[in-house]
Amino acid sequence: MTVTPITSDEFAAWRTPRFGEANPTRLDNPLWASLVHDPINAYLVTKRYGYERVFGAGPTWCFDRFGQSKTVLADGRTIYIAGEHEDYYDPDFYIYNDVVIVMPSGEVEIYGYPRDVFPPTDFHSATVFGDAIVLVGSLGYHDERAVGTTPVYKLALATKAIERIFPTGDSPGWIHSHTATLAGTKLLVTGGKVQGTDSLEENIDDWELELATMQWTRKTKRDWQRFSLDAPEGTRSRMFEIRQLLWGLEHPDFKGSVDYRAKLLEDLGREPDLDVLRTLYLVDDTTRLLAKDDDEYNVYRFEVDGLVVRFVEDSYRVTALVEGRLAESRLADVQAHVQGALSELHNNLWQLRTI
Repeated sequence: MTVTPITSDEFAAWRTPRFGEANPTRLDNPLWASLVHDPINAYLVTKRYGYERVFGAGPTWCFDRFGQSKTVLADGRTIYIAGEHEDYYDPDFYIYNDVVIVMPSGEVEIYGYPRDVFPPTDFHSATVFGDAIVLVGSLGYHDERAVGTTPVYKLALATKAIERIFPTGDSPGWIHSHTATLAGTKLLVTGGKVQGTDSLEENIDDWELELATMQWTRKTKRDWQRFSLDAPEGTRSRMFEIRQLLWGLEHPDFKGSVDYRAKLLEDLGREPDLDVLRTLYLVDDTTRLLAKDDDEYNVYRFEVDGLVVRFVEDSYRVTALVEGRLAESRLADVQAHVQGALSELHNNLWQLRTI
């Protein structure tokens, strides 16, 4: 397919994202269509067209997105739905609410929607069911997350209209980054994260949405123990830098360890004891390290008293999930050991919180 050259007037007219006025609104234009086929990031879009950003000008439209769903239909059409570009600190950060259809010929159709019909959506699931695509979940903008509710929408493939669905029953809550598996009329939702009152937590249960009746059923209720160790207020975790320092010592060809050491000395007031890092999650001699998944760079699994205990290191905390229930005294031992080790590594007291 030949892409039509974009004029300066076309770029100026279509540089920024926008909501539709009707359900749906055709928003086809040469700039966006070209970027669907060449999904460079927004920074490169502005550079390509010589745009000089001014304060308050808003983000530049692009098709380089996270959390966007892609559905290939039997007739060869590919349906892309919403997604986000960059993160909140970037001037081009934006969560989209559009539907982009790419035909087998390469032709592009772009549909927009009023915000109150289909809000900005990302990290949702998209499942073909009959003559529609069912959308479940979203991360969305922080201030727009409705704790305890699960966003469900239906995209009609014939009309491209989107309808909000309000299922009954026991739903997973404000979920995103999950897996949705269709079996007959039942949509099984597993994994992902759920927005709690104060933080995002891992979804450990299985949920089923009966699409024929639009009713949720909770399939499991796992009685697992969870807790977190939180960095002191006003600080963040330095686990990445500390682990890089250890990596440098174990791999002499790694040149970044010197920079990490200097930064840690500045931030923590002293160099961390790497022997503490080596035993961070090893509560005692009976604790066994389990195989690590290379795709989960910040996840560490150990076996404690026959149960898997999973630790996840994030920017401001370490969360722990016991896949079962340890004796209360044993759980207290694990919590005290990890809290002490993290506090020692950071030269500051980390806070224990039960989830």
